[in-house]
Amino acid sequence: MNLPNKLTILRVILIPFFLVALMVDAVPYGKWIAVAIFIIASLTDMLDGQIARKYNLITNFGNFSSTKR
Repeated sequence: MNLPNKLTILRVILIPFFLVALMVDAVPYGKWIAVAIFIIASLTDMLDGQIARKYNLITNFGNFSSTKR
């Protein structure tokens, strides 16, 4: 598994933490934590795209249009 795919999996793992921080009122500063998680996820999305393009890493997992037409 290449680094861009690992970063994609990290973003998927961050989703529940984002939702808890955003929706549970008992989390102190939850909205700010959700913003931080969103920024981290956005940066990993940008980074994995740049790495994949730079090293021409194309996988079915990372290819949005992996179905043949």
